[in-house]
Amino acid sequence: MNTEPLNVAGVAGPIVIATKAFFGHPAVTVGGVQAPRTGRRYSLPAVDGGLVQATVRNVLADPYPTVEVNGVKHRTGPSMPIFLRILVMLPILLFTVGGILGALVGALGVWANLTVAHTRMTTAVKALAMVGVGIGTVIVWLAVAVVLNAALS
Repeated sequence: MNTEPLNVAGVAGPIVIATKAFFGHPAVTVGGVQAPRTGRRYSLPAVDGGLVQATVRNVLADPYPTVEVNGVKHRTGPSMPIFLRILVMLPILLFTVGGILGALVGALGVWANLTVAHTRMTTAVKALAMVGVGIGTVIVWLAVAVVLNAALS
């Protein structure tokens, strides 16, 4: 998912961050040009022709990362309410009752909820969709468990 362009003083163009749901480093572009990454830091072109160092921080339950430029943190999207952050992570609780199969199905549910969190729906609609994803993950987990149980019997 790409963030909306973010204009930061001193940086030569709008910053756009392409995030991944679970693994991998985010890709940072400035004015459409990929910024080189060294470890956890990105070198962004500055207005004066030099480079500005930036760090991107992701939180699993928050779909919008924070970019820190010159010690100043900038959110790349709106803050997500705490109850939506809880709903995003809720499917992973299948691990407690479903073992490895529950963890796999729960991880897919978390990924689906992160996808819902990235949409432009209202908070209420996102909450309903995330509850639906949670119910769907339980149904999928039960269906796969029944099929595996029947196949192994």
